[in-house]
Amino acid sequence: MKRVASYVFFIAICGLALSLEPKKDRKCLREKVITFPELTTSNWAKLHPNESMDLSAVTVCLRFYTEQATPSPCLFSLATPSHPQDFSLRWSGDSKHYQMFIHNTQVEFKGLTFNMNQWNSVCATWDSKSGLAQMFVNEVASIKKAVGTKVSFKGMPVITLGQYQTQYDGGFLQPSIFTGFISDVHVHGQVLTTRQIKTYMGAKSKYKLGDYINWHNLMYTIAGSAQVEEKSHVTFYTKEEQQ
Repeated sequence: MKRVASYVFFIAICGLALSLEPKKDRKCLREKVITFPELTTSNWAKLHPNESMDLSAVTVCLRFYTEQATPSPCLFSLATPSHPQDFSLRWSGDSKHYQMFIHNTQVEFKGLTFNMNQWNSVCATWDSKSGLAQMFVNEVASIKKAVGTKVSFKGMPVITLGQYQTQYDGGFLQPSIFTGFISDVHVHGQVLTTRQIKTYMGAKSKYKLGDYINWHNLMYTIAGSAQVEEKSHVTFYTKEEQQ
């Protein structure tokens, strides 16, 4: 009887633990945002691709809205077992520059805008053949810079919004927590043309949707007080054209 009772107790505890785990959801998040309202490492969103990575080039595009310019809010963090900062984007409150990490190597881009309490549109590209990275913010292009080793992105990634990974699937740092809204996240397995990027920046016309991560058909998990909201309920904006 004691063994049966212990077994039942074990099953109940396991069931409770599983019920407390954030559940994956798949939805179209067009004209929606993920809200990150608190400076805590327990708030995050994870984006789940359909397959592991084998990409020789990448473009990441997203929009963010925040009042937080310090210390180093992270916009996008992609980690693989071999590189916790395989492709990461954040703002440095100290240098006032955007930082990109490729295969754990950092590069900074100067002179690009970071507007508080306004939507900022960001695209970042990297190509393993050239080893060159470039950023585009609010229709302004940076110069190209060499960063990282010239190898493709491989393996099953963990992609987080709102937190900066210092290890695979974790190691969040308090100074790099993001608060505000993030929307329209798309990851492409190629370097988009400047025309395609400018179309994305404009937001009012049909732009190219991500073939690796697509905000309009997204498998995701959110935790803590992070939540999905209608963009029109949280900011003033013009509706996108139907994709």
